Amino acid sequence: MRAAIAIAAAVAAVALLPASAASGRQKPYVLTALADIGTVYWRYDCVHYRASEWSLGVRVFPTTATTGVAFRAGGFTRRRTAQPGYPTIWFPFRPERRQRLSFVQGTEAGTLRARITARFRGLDCESYRPPRLSVQLYPR
Repeated sequence: MRAAIAIAAAVAAVALLPASAASGRQKPYVLTALADIGTVYWRYDCVHYRASEWSLGVRVFPTTATTGVAFRAGGFTRRRTAQPGYPTIWFPFRPERRQRLSFVQGTEAGTLRARITARFRGLDCESYRPPRLSVQLYPR
């Protein structure tokens, strides 16, 4: 009987945990802001410090233009269109330590391009250990 109560309590405790806490996924952290484009975020998923995965996200400023965003990690590529002021676009969690975002924003004034390369180290599972970052901005 005691074993059944203990099992029921354990199942209830796990069911009440938010999905992010159960999986090790953490809230997003600001990585950088790109002039006239938007804010880039990062987050991590570390389960018992055995395996790490990271995710990058983008939110375009509400006063800017529609922006094409390409995400690359290893052989994986995903393209999205980011609309001004819309919610953050998140790319999937990936184990690759090098992840890149490329931006293209066309307006009447010209085309603005940017490239970000994030390099994660080992088990970067703390908010105070952001990835190494390379940012290139190609003005109009």
